[in-house]
Amino acid sequence: MKGSLRTDSISVVTLGCPKNLVDSESILGRLHRAGYSVSPDVEDASLVVVNTCAFLTASQQESIDTILEVAELKKQGRLKRLIVSGCLAERHGDAILDEIEEIDYLLGPGTYDAVVDVADGLLYGDLARGSRVGHLDRDPFDWEPRVVSGHAHAAYVKISEGCNNTCTFCIIPKLRGKHRSRPIEDIVHEVERLAQAGVKEITIVAQDTTSYGLDLYREFALPKLLRAIDQVQGIEWVRLLYTYPRYWTDDLLACFGELRTLVPYVDMPIQHASDTVLKRMRRGSGWQATRELLEKIRNAAPGMSLRSTVITGFPGETDAEFEELLSFLRDFEFDNLGAFAYSTEDGTPAGEMAEQVDEELREERRARVLTQQRAISLRRNRRQIGRTLRVLVDSIDETRPVAWARHTGQALEIDGQVFVKVSGAGPKSPGVQRGEFVDVRIVGAGPYDLVATPEAAVAAIPKEIEV
Repeated sequence: MKGSLRTDSISVVTLGCPKNLVDSESILGRLHRAGYSVSPDVEDASLVVVNTCAFLTASQQESIDTILEVAELKKQGRLKRLIVSGCLAERHGDAILDEIEEIDYLLGPGTYDAVVDVADGLLYGDLARGSRVGHLDRDPFDWEPRVVSGHAHAAYVKISEGCNNTCTFCIIPKLRGKHRSRPIEDIVHEVERLAQAGVKEITIVAQDTTSYGLDLYREFALPKLLRAIDQVQGIEWVRLLYTYPRYWTDDLLACFGELRTLVPYVDMPIQHASDTVLKRMRRGSGWQATRELLEKIRNAAPGMSLRSTVITGFPGETDAEFEELLSFLRDFEFDNLGAFAYSTEDGTPAGEMAEQVDEELREERRARVLTQQRAISLRRNRRQIGRTLRVLVDSIDETRPVAWARHTGQALEIDGQVFVKVSGAGPKSPGVQRGEFVDVRIVGAGPYDLVATPEAAVAAIPKEIEV
């Protein structure tokens, strides 16, 4: 079918993590290149793709609730077709079709390349209601460019798909397949296109970023990739998410002091700090080695920010094991920390373990971790007061003289922000523009966010009245 014959508009709803957002942008890119127009509003679209998450029970419920909301538009005759894609489709397959009759088609993560054929068949042909799942061994990186959504100056870049780790609490390998790396030249080509489009910050994502390249190059090739990206003109910041403790190398540590673009920020989910719990989780690294690595990373570059996530209430977690975790988090002081109460998931080894911890206790322990971390983050943020930081402006309030920005230690839509006091509201605020870097003086701090004034404005204040 020629693109000129495609008169319908498409909208994609994304749920879950940044990796899912990249998938949605790839889906939109393929449909847009085929001739479909893209609608940011599902109510104006002829076909909606709901790209789902199914990592946890809560995320599955959120996916189902969203599907039902979109299905209402179809019941009302305002929507022609509904496709459900992503991990929920892969995890439950045709059972979803049986439960929600408004769904026209399912596409799993291994069959996104069929999205144009499916859309054409549903809208202009006689494609029957059905599903395409499986094929998790296919090359997932053959359909760029994406339609980048959200911020024009910041984008995620997925460097691999799937995962070879066997963590007992995680179902991702069953939903995404084995680890498959993307060639360095393909990634660099995409980064170059993004830079040409005005993107200044790249955040590297994958199920396990530090194992990048092992399948293609028989080595941990993340340092080579980072050095190649460092040569791309226009890119100012490169950020690493989802690093796995076992696969860090000295060469990767050296990149933080060597490369102009790699910001001093590392996200490394440790999950726990008790060897016995980590063994039940099948994390693959002893706790002492992980702790030593964290110290090395913290010392790898000035101003290093470390983010992690932990799980409370894992099967069999004793009071003593939880106290080990709490004690380490108190002593080490992560800059940013997420905590999740363990979720019993069907299809995972942990879900079948004896000694499942009571749900109320899981949540109670999670609350204790977050309460402790709130005080830690507040203390660390207060150390920033009086300092001058370079920040990237994400947006400017339309009605108030405030801009939202981030310094190198704050990942987009994951960590806190810097609230910058500016001289006017709206996108044309003097001296501060969306997508631009600006030097600011930190004047206030909370447990998550900082408050700042543009350094140029501070410099204009007479020294005797500067505060």
